Amino acid sequence: MAKQEVMKYENISPDQVDLIKSQIAVGATDNELKLFLHVADKSGLDALSKQIYFIKRGGKMTIQTAIDGFRTIADRTGQYVGSNDPVFVGNGKFPEKATVTVSKVVQGVVGEFTASARWSEYYPDKNSFMWDKMPHTMLGKCAEALALRKAFPAHLSGLYTGDEMDQAGDEGIPSGNVKNINPKGGSKQLEEILVVPENKVNSDDTDKAYQVAEKELDEAFAFCTDKDIHDNIINHLNDVKYDETPESMEVLSNFATSHPENQAKFQDIAREKNKKWQSELSKDGYSQLREWMVTLNNFFTLTQEEVV
Repeated sequence: MAKQEVMKYENISPDQVDLIKSQIAVGATDNELKLFLHVADKSGLDALSKQIYFIKRGGKMTIQTAIDGFRTIADRTGQYVGSNDPVFVGNGKFPEKATVTVSKVVQGVVGEFTASARWSEYYPDKNSFMWDKMPHTMLGKCAEALALRKAFPAHLSGLYTGDEMDQAGDEGIPSGNVKNINPKGGSKQLEEILVVPENKVNSDDTDKAYQVAEKELDEAFAFCTDKDIHDNIINHLNDVKYDETPESMEVLSNFATSHPENQAKFQDIAREKNKKWQSELSKDGYSQLREWMVTLNNFFTLTQEEVV
């Protein structure tokens, strides 16, 4: 039997590899994990601090980071001079196009790398709350990411920002992506009810089962007979999964305060589906789902002063 190759990384310890495998790159194949670790190691971005994400859409892996991660990688080269503010085309509420120029020192001379992002190519059909609220900021970040990748292809090739990937479908790669869920727990209310079993079933369907379970929790939390309110809360839940923005946290806290009866409905779903989820998900997948349950449950008890 051939001896298994042990990969060594400059910026990732063996203990961190195990933690990334169980908590960040959940559901990754061995080759996908190796590729993700290689990109994270070479880019110098910390997966455990959510600087770089492993995402699977339609069975395909996408590696993504935030625009600040792109800037950090570019800055570390010592060649990054900076970028201009986005230049927009279009006078309406939503810009038609954003153009950004990145400056880079090449053989002692400052060169300019320009790229444009068009609204029609990046505006997402779903989960568009942030795009509707800050259209110029969102499209400007996409243009900046394109320009940075053009200026630093050796360092940013294969990496995409969450803003670029917001509208990507199951076939993935740009212009969109979905960030991995790494929710923060805290409340003990559901922890006493939901006990993590020692053994889990691992199967090819575990990723799909996780997505279904997560959707069931989201729908239970966001239940509202007013479809517009319901859809708005679902969008904010997605924003919290991606970025945990203070604005979205505040909206969800206000919603939970205004709909306290939803807590009982939400917990009923959690109890009812718990055994099914335990049997369908891997140990790591269920643990991650359980943390998301606790996060959602916390919103019912958060006060306005507790929102950060």
